[in-house]
Amino acid sequence: MGREARSGAEPSLRAPRKRAGRLRALVLGAALLWACAPAPCAARSGEEQPARPAPERVRIRPRLRRAETSVSPLERAPIGRIVVQPGNVYDHDPDAPLASVRRLANRLHVRTRPATVRNELLFSTGEPWTAHAAEETARNLRGLDYLVPERIEARPEGDSVSVTVVTRDLWTTSPELNVETVGGTRTGSWGLAERNLFGFGKSVCFLYAQGSTAISRSLTYDDPNLSGSRVRLHLGFSRSVEGTGRSFDVGRPFYAEETPRSWDVAAQAATSVAHLYQDGREIASFDQRLEGFLLARGWRLPGDSTIVRLTGSFELLDRRYGPSRLAPGAPAEFAGGEENDRRRMLGADLLLWRPRYLELEEVDRWDRVEDFDVGPSVRLKAAVAPRALGSTVDEGLVQAQLACGLERALGFGWMRAGAESRLRRRPLDQYGYVEGRWYLVSARHTLVLAGLGQAEAHASRPWQLVVGGLNGLRAFPAQALAGRRLWRLNVEERWLATPREWDLLRAGTAVFYDAARAWGPGAAGTGWFQDAGFGVRLGFPQVGLAQVVRVDLAWPIEPTLGGRREAVLSIGSSQAF
Repeated sequence: MGREARSGAEPSLRAPRKRAGRLRALVLGAALLWACAPAPCAARSGEEQPARPAPERVRIRPRLRRAETSVSPLERAPIGRIVVQPGNVYDHDPDAPLASVRRLANRLHVRTRPATVRNELLFSTGEPWTAHAAEETARNLRGLDYLVPERIEARPEGDSVSVTVVTRDLWTTSPELNVETVGGTRTGSWGLAERNLFGFGKSVCFLYAQGSTAISRSLTYDDPNLSGSRVRLHLGFSRSVEGTGRSFDVGRPFYAEETPRSWDVAAQAATSVAHLYQDGREIASFDQRLEGFLLARGWRLPGDSTIVRLTGSFELLDRRYGPSRLAPGAPAEFAGGEENDRRRMLGADLLLWRPRYLELEEVDRWDRVEDFDVGPSVRLKAAVAPRALGSTVDEGLVQAQLACGLERALGFGWMRAGAESRLRRRPLDQYGYVEGRWYLVSARHTLVLAGLGQAEAHASRPWQLVVGGLNGLRAFPAQALAGRRLWRLNVEERWLATPREWDLLRAGTAVFYDAARAWGPGAAGTGWFQDAGFGVRLGFPQVGLAQVVRVDLAWPIEPTLGGRREAVLSIGSSQAF
C-alpha cells in the first residue's frame, strides 16, 4: 500500500516518558465522569419516541431544521401533480446583516434547476403518496451537499394530492483543504470543488496533494443523474512523479430502500510506489501496478422490516509488484521480489439491513441536519477465482461486515467491524477492523469518544497500517506510527459559541486528546503516542462544505518531537477523525 512520508531530516519520536500514563488516566477519567453525567441524547428518529424526563438545565434535543411532511390524512392517496420550488442561497431580505453581500452571492450563484431536484425525488405523479417516501427523499436531498430540503408537503386536490417540494441552495464552489505543519515542513492537500455545475447537480473537483515523496494532482467528475436517469457516472484521473491513476464507474445503484434492482460497471488502472516506514521515516519501497474491472448486478429480495439484497459479480484484478528497495536497518519482512498476481473472481454478496435513522444537529457539523443510521446490518461475500478462468492459482475470498447502533439517555453511537481473507491452501492476506463512536450531546456541547483497531496477517506482500498527522494523531508527522496492528483512540469536546440564528457563520471551540499504538514490522521499540490540544470550528450554513472548517493546535505528550513539545498546526475542511 502506497504511503507518503515527510522528506528531509525527521524529528526523533523517542524520548523519556514523563507522567504520560498519569495524564492519560486523568483524561480518560474526565471523559468517564462526563459520560456518567445526565446528558440525554439529542436525537430524533423516524418513529415517535416517548418523552424522557431530564434536568432543567439540559436540553433533551437540539433544535432541528428538518423537511416537514403533512401525511396522515393523505397516506396512499394518488399524487396528481408535483411542484418543485428551488430557492436561492440567501433570502431577499434588505434588512438582513450584510445584505449587499447576500445579493452578490445570489447573483453569482447558478440556482439549481427544478429538473435536477425532480431527478432525486422518490415519488412521481400517479403513484401513492407515503410519509416514508417523503422522509427518505429528504435524507437523499440532504446528502447531495448542494441544497437543503426546506419543506415537502402534500395537500388534497380533488381526489388526489398535490405535493410541493421547497429547497434552498447552498454555495457550492468551495475549497478542499487538509494541511499539517510539523517542524517547518508542510504536508497535506488542497483544491477546489464545484458540486452543482450550472445547476445540474454535477460535480467537478481538482485536488493538489503534497507529500514528502511526491506531489500529485487529481481531477474527478461525478454525474448522479446521467441524462436525467438514475444512472450515475464517475470519472477520475491523477498524476504524480510516482505514477498515474484512471478510474471509470457507471451504474444504477440501490438509490432507495425499495429499489428492486441495481447494476454496475467499473474499471481502474493505476501505477504507484508503495512506501514502508519505521520510526517515522521511509525504510523500504517498491513499485506496483493495479488493473481491475468489475461487472455486477443486484436484486432486492422480498422482505418487509428487513431489507435483503443479493448482488452477483464478476471481477478481474491484476497486480504487479516490483522488487523491494531496502534502506539500511529495514526489517527482513520488508524484502520481496517481483511478483504477478491475477484473479478472475465470481462472487455473491448478501446484505441484510434494518435501517433506523436519527436526525440530529450540532454533532459533526454545526450548520445543517445530519442523518445517522443506527440500524443493524450484516454483509457477507464469498467468491471463487479458479485457474480455469485465468487466475494465477485456485483460490477463494470471504468477507464479512457488521454494523449496528444504539440510542440511550447518555447519547447514541455506532460500531462497525469487518474481516476478510483469501483462501488458498492456507489463509492469505487476512485483515480485520473494528471501529466505533459514542456521542454525548447536550445544550451547545458534543463529546465524541472514538476508537479504531486494525490488524493484518499472512500478507502476500509487505504492507503497513499507518497513523499520524491528519488522520487522528494531530501532533505528529503523517507516518509517525506504522505497523501490522494498531489502535487509535480519540476524545474531543466541542462547544458551539455563536447564536443558532446566525446564518452566515457559526463558530465554536474544541479540546481533544489523541492516542495510538502500533505493533509489528516498522513499530519496533515504540509505545503509545499521545497528544492533546485545542482548536476552532467554523460552520457556514449556506456553504456546501463537507463538514466544518477545522483549525487545531496540538502538543505531543509522549514521545516528544526531538526533545521538544512544539505546537503542531493542522487545518482541514472536515473533522480530524
